[in-house]
Amino acid sequence: MIPRRAIHIINGEFRLLMRSRDKYAPSDSIGNWERVFADYINVKDAITAVSGRQGLRVILASLGLREGDEVIIPAYTLKDLIGIINSLGLIAVPADIDPLTFNIAPESILKRVTGRSRVILATHIFGAPCRIDSILKIAKERGIVVIEDCAHAAGAEFKGKKVGGFGEASLFSFETIKPINTYGGGMVVTNNKDLAIKIRQRIAHDKHERSIPIKKIIISRLEQILLPTPFSFIPLYCLASEDWSDKIYRLYRISQKLSGFKHGFSEFQARLGIAKIKTLDNRISRRRAQAGLFKKLLDSRIALQHNEEDAAPNYYFFVAILPFSPVRVRKFLLRHGIDSGIGAEITDDCAKILCYNDCVNTVNTSRYAIQLPLHEGVSQENIYYIADKLNQFIKKHENSIDRPVV
Repeated sequence: MIPRRAIHIINGEFRLLMRSRDKYAPSDSIGNWERVFADYINVKDAITAVSGRQGLRVILASLGLREGDEVIIPAYTLKDLIGIINSLGLIAVPADIDPLTFNIAPESILKRVTGRSRVILATHIFGAPCRIDSILKIAKERGIVVIEDCAHAAGAEFKGKKVGGFGEASLFSFETIKPINTYGGGMVVTNNKDLAIKIRQRIAHDKHERSIPIKKIIISRLEQILLPTPFSFIPLYCLASEDWSDKIYRLYRISQKLSGFKHGFSEFQARLGIAKIKTLDNRISRRRAQAGLFKKLLDSRIALQHNEEDAAPNYYFFVAILPFSPVRVRKFLLRHGIDSGIGAEITDDCAKILCYNDCVNTVNTSRYAIQLPLHEGVSQENIYYIADKLNQFIKKHENSIDRPVV
């Protein structure tokens, strides 16, 4: 089985784990990790968080917003962000995406701006930088704060600058499948010193024991071992089945919650982050080469995510738009040993959740999108094989093409 994703694990993790369990060993690993990350992004302050989601919550809570203020979000993003925004008495307002880049479209933001708009959440979806310069211009003219959602995008660049250093503040995630895997945790970065102080105080107030996420490490290791084997076929086929998909996905979410106990960010995770960020740029270069090969090989009727001019994505996910529903395609690929993702497994239609019916690009993208395997473990041979099988299916079913032309 060629899995659609892989967890980045390095040699020496067990040794780091043992060192971190020595409670008598003095360490400022967390402070060192914050300095290393701030230098990498080229910002003044970096503050560790329990998760990227906590990062968003503390940023919003530190901005002095009032109940009923509006936060403009991409219509195509993680639905859990809506709950975070609502929990603070704020209102999430979805703006449609660009049908080519899948990122929030500045033109759609303009349609959503009202007298209550206070924040724009600029997400770099799947690790592809959005038009952050245009978004900042809109925000500056109207006195709106821009927060960058870089949960997917560590290492991606826009106009030669790492994403995360453009907005008033930015959030990153270090969950297991993210570009930097520390088995959970996150980071908030900012160049605003006063805001950094407020954020650090709020995170310190959210008291979590700084313990090592053992359950998450074990589950991640098991996933990494089992996914490439034939044993993964049955659960993956059930996930692709209309009768079983909801049950399997719900079971997966439960397992994530069980393994995702709110640990405070530990010394072990900080040391791991320092070790893994050293190889991030090289790993991204490999992903860019893989994506380039896919682009050469795939049928022209498969629409690939476009990049903004002067943007250098990290290819966290490789998402394509098929010319027809991906449901049958996914089953076909699975029968040939290729794992892929569709629908909410990629991300969510938040416009639909918020009862907006005018985000047409989001509807079409969500309906026809498929996530293909792209990670450091995918070989060149794998890419040729995946492209060949997908092209075969497209050619065989070309009479059933129904996707609107963009």
